[in-house]
Amino acid sequence: MMAQLQYVQRALYLVGVCFRHLLEILWERARRSPGVPGPQRLRSLLEELGGSFLKFGQILSLQVDTLPREYCDALLNLLDRVPPFGRDAVRKVFVEEFGKPPEELYREFNYQTLASASIGQVHRAVLKDSTVVAVKVQRPEVQEIFRRDAALLRLFVRVVFALKIRTLYFMRDPVHEFNDWLVDELDYRREAAYGEALGRNARETPTEIVPRIHWALTTSRVLTMDFLEGYSVMEYLRLAEKGSGEAQRKLQGIGFDPPLFIANVVNNFLSDAFRYGIFHADLHPANLLILKNNVVGYVDFGIVGHLTPEARRKQIQLSMAYARGKTEEIFSAFLNVSTLTPGVDLAGFRRELERRVQQWYQEPAVGGVPHLQRSLTVAMFDLLALCRSYGLLVDREMIKYIRSLMLVDGLVSRLSPGLDLTPQIRKVCEDFLAREAQNKLLSPGAALSFLADLCGWLSADPAQMLRAMERIERRQARSQPREYPGSDLGEEIRTRTLAAGAVWVTLAIAALWNRQMISLGALPFSGYIFIGTWGAWTIWLVSLLRRLART
Repeated sequence: MMAQLQYVQRALYLVGVCFRHLLEILWERARRSPGVPGPQRLRSLLEELGGSFLKFGQILSLQVDTLPREYCDALLNLLDRVPPFGRDAVRKVFVEEFGKPPEELYREFNYQTLASASIGQVHRAVLKDSTVVAVKVQRPEVQEIFRRDAALLRLFVRVVFALKIRTLYFMRDPVHEFNDWLVDELDYRREAAYGEALGRNARETPTEIVPRIHWALTTSRVLTMDFLEGYSVMEYLRLAEKGSGEAQRKLQGIGFDPPLFIANVVNNFLSDAFRYGIFHADLHPANLLILKNNVVGYVDFGIVGHLTPEARRKQIQLSMAYARGKTEEIFSAFLNVSTLTPGVDLAGFRRELERRVQQWYQEPAVGGVPHLQRSLTVAMFDLLALCRSYGLLVDREMIKYIRSLMLVDGLVSRLSPGLDLTPQIRKVCEDFLAREAQNKLLSPGAALSFLADLCGWLSADPAQMLRAMERIERRQARSQPREYPGSDLGEEIRTRTLAAGAVWVTLAIAALWNRQMISLGALPFSGYIFIGTWGAWTIWLVSLLRRLART
């Protein structure tokens, strides 16, 4: 009963705050006084509502193409400048989590906040081994506030479906996804685990760095990680607005190039999603650091996307469809990531999509490559609106991906206005597909399959394999058979060929299991010896095959 009463109190509080702000607006208009500007009014309203509404404001702050610029600028401070909580509250969290205040756990702990957002705030500290760390501390009572908001949103969705308000059916999956985000974001141990997984994957990507997690000083409400030195994108935007020449020179000194930095963000995001099925899904300016040579540093892992292998295929198809700008491909890709409702109108969806595509892309294509003349965010919003209008529900596992693309597009509008993301997305997709095909071709399974085929060809008809090779190399099938006296010689050649083929395949499998031996990057001396041996063996094997074919 007490829990239900708290939910009612939260609902009444939300209604009361909104109603009070509405009355203030009406009173200002009645008096014809300027009052509080609209952007500041919206920001203060969201700050007062707190909880999930702060997260909503963070998302809106990057949507320059869908909201007036002054509103987005006012909401930017919700990313890292939400009013912080005080020293006593910080100490209380530590005592509840560790039984000790921070002074006893760290050699140094600075109570002054570096950044403060909707769920927690960040402090700088030094471990007893002199490691500089960033410590994230959760806001008091924030878990209860977010859980009540989640429950109210679930109730709202139930009412929508009970009353059969079909135009709001699209709210179902975003609300479910939002509730899943809460489970992850409100438990810093989950965030730490995501950070550790992203860090392992980042070792193979030179353009991203994820800080190391310190588990001994991490709980569900406190997170300790290595401190990354660098400007956040949020700091850069504020410095650019103020025209700070010294800060600009410092960034130029580390080679900061906004278009290249954005390209690295896109490449990291898509590569992580395609290769590993896990990606950072909260790419707003306060979560990204500008490091030397445009390397991207990540400092928040509260929202991470997961994709099954099937979903990755759908994601690639959707990304390539956008990059190519072809109506049929976009239509097919969106059908693959959507669920059809009973009242779906695919013909109407297809017609309206064709009309919208003509508005999104420049005509004619530049050099045969389509370019967006409207932002990616606008195109995504248009597509989601079409889905709602014509009875399609986007799958839940794709919502984080679409949201992440919108956040990246928001970064583009801030850092490099006018930059077209479609060529970059297309390049990443094509590179991944080419690498995947190469890996499959060079996989141990492919080598074993080749060995089985080779044995089959040798035992059945070696001449058939030779003729196939000649067709590929010469596009003709002429051969000059030559007679060898006696059948013993033919049997001897067959035995040698089988042995040489087995050794060749064994060498191929050994190379595949230790690809460093044949790496084109830093090839060791042993690698050159191996390649030379393998090449000579290949020439001898082909010579034996030719002789065997003529017996």
